[in-house]
Amino acid sequence: MQKPKIKLEPQVVQRIMDRAIEINKGCAEKCRDFQVMLSQQRENTLILRWTTIDISDIERPVQCYRYECFEMDGTPQLCSVHYVNQEEANDFFWSLEPLYKQEYAIDHKL
Repeated sequence: MQKPKIKLEPQVVQRIMDRAIEINKGCAEKCRDFQVMLSQQRENTLILRWTTIDISDIERPVQCYRYECFEMDGTPQLCSVHYVNQEEANDFFWSLEPLYKQEYAIDHKL
């Protein structure tokens, strides 16, 4: 039986996207595709995932996912997501369920 999808309250999205704005301002690379997600591997935790794109070498851009964890009310847990090995990374990646997506960190205030 599938669990019912969680509906994020607007104030939770606002808190997390406020943090996304801070991340974006401090991002040396290009940061985009901010998503609030759930993972079966981290109960009662919301995960902010975004993409960084380092274009310092235009011939070889490097794209990475970054993660931060939040309480269910949008309060930052001040932690990130790290993997022990590739198998654990893949398990985590495939367990993610998107709840909210925003292309750029500034959209939610416009």
